[in-house]
Amino acid sequence: MNSRRFCCAVDLGATNVRCAVMDENGEISGFQREEIAGIPSGSAVSAKIVDMIESAVADSGEEIVSVGISTAGPVNLAHGSVVNSPNMQASEIFLTGPIADAFGVPVSMLTDCKAGAYGEYVFGGRSSASALLYLTMSTGIGSGFLMNGSILQGADGNAGEVGHFLVDTEYLMPCGCGGFGHWEAYASGSGMPRFFAEWLKRKGADFGTAPLTSGQILFAARQGDPVCTEFVADVARINSRGLSAAVCAYNPDVIVLDGPLAREYADLLIGDFGGYLRTPEVCVTELGGNAPLLGAGAYAFEHTR
Repeated sequence: MNSRRFCCAVDLGATNVRCAVMDENGEISGFQREEIAGIPSGSAVSAKIVDMIESAVADSGEEIVSVGISTAGPVNLAHGSVVNSPNMQASEIFLTGPIADAFGVPVSMLTDCKAGAYGEYVFGGRSSASALLYLTMSTGIGSGFLMNGSILQGADGNAGEVGHFLVDTEYLMPCGCGGFGHWEAYASGSGMPRFFAEWLKRKGADFGTAPLTSGQILFAARQGDPVCTEFVADVARINSRGLSAAVCAYNPDVIVLDGPLAREYADLLIGDFGGYLRTPEVCVTELGGNAPLLGAGAYAFEHTR
């Protein structure tokens, strides 16, 4: 008799969904990945995820005992939904209800950064951390915080929205949430190109007419382009303000960086951010971008014991 238990972990981002059937050791036996960018209807997104879970389960040939969801926020855990996400088109996406109805198993949900923090704690060798801050620099900027392995959720499940810390009053770049001067508007994958365009205009610099992605800007800086190097140094200063504020808010003993920008360019983007409190250990994830997916699965198992 097979004593292994399996769940399906779902990672919903702004552009893609990943579904993986996994056991309690994090071993994946069925996997699906599809784009959802441009789907305006929340019900269509939910239906897509149900279909993907069915396919992943069929691929694995296993029976699942639960589903764990990692999703970009904000969320409403009471409704089991994503609400008014600045990086998604649908105003509300119901997840836990439709998935529980489809599969008849318990469904748990976390914001992606909380799932990432839990993934680092369980599978990333960080179980000894008493205060772990997971920070992702991707389409947006967000964090998840664990104290002795317990997740800080907040009233609705949205604690850790560090991307909306105020970090600048000079450029006052508009943020997708409707605010101004927020960290995400300067140093995220979506915000950095807009900040670069405004920065160039104010500097009176010319970098051609074609807009650059954040990856192209950072690559050019790594190659020594003087304009991009100066700009990225300013982004690093913005990041120092955000990190310093996060340290004051959470007092972590370790910060784990994730997201494509941090995994590839942490040496350019992260400088000295010491200040009022002790500077924690800072490291880049070793889970290759899978911390939120693995964390969603681990959290699902925890809530079916």
